Amino acid sequence: MVIRYSLAAMTTVVALTGCVKQPTAENPTPDFTTGSTLVTVTHVPARTADGATVFVTVDGDDAGALPIGESMNLHVPAGSHQVGGYARSFIGRVTIPSVEVTTTPAAPKHIAYSVNKSKPTFLETPQAAQPESRTAEAPQG
Repeated sequence: MVIRYSLAAMTTVVALTGCVKQPTAENPTPDFTTGSTLVTVTHVPARTADGATVFVTVDGDDAGALPIGESMNLHVPAGSHQVGGYARSFIGRVTIPSVEVTTTPAAPKHIAYSVNKSKPTFLETPQAAQPESRTAEAPQG
């Protein structure tokens, strides 16, 4: 009986290994440490926030983790970009709607992530209205 289960388990493992997504060289991980424009994303502390770290995405690609009270500098090519993110929870990922920003080399863009009335949002903010926070460069790789 044990031999039958072992054979079934081995067959299942061999069948499922063909389903694993293989990494390809066609889609390299974007590098947010080089680029002609600067986007600064700040995680603004709020009373209604649950304390979770937010993972920032740019055009659907992970840019890095952003703890509460910190900022992240992202260097991206000039043009239009979708800056959003997600938070991990017990039931999976909770996607936070993105905001569209158009970047130019002459003017850096500032985005604030905050939770207002239990609703998480990314908002583009003027440079003068930036909250004080610690700044970290985007991780490489």
